[in-house]
Amino acid sequence: MQKPTAAPEPKNWKPGGYLERLPKDPWGNAYQYANPGTHGEIDIWSFGADGEPGGEGNDADIGNWDSGK
Repeated sequence: MQKPTAAPEPKNWKPGGYLERLPKDPWGNAYQYANPGTHGEIDIWSFGADGEPGGEGNDADIGNWDSGK
């Protein structure tokens, strides 16, 4: 991602602070995302170890809205 060259200049631009590509989740699966989200402005989640919606234990879904747990 390159810094915009036309005004207005973004106040929170972070040189070198953006991902070039999205990483995989800890189990090697793609993260899921929704914008707008149902839990916040943007939802990001993993389907867990089994890569399927739902589940329990290591197979449970985990999202950015769970970060306070």
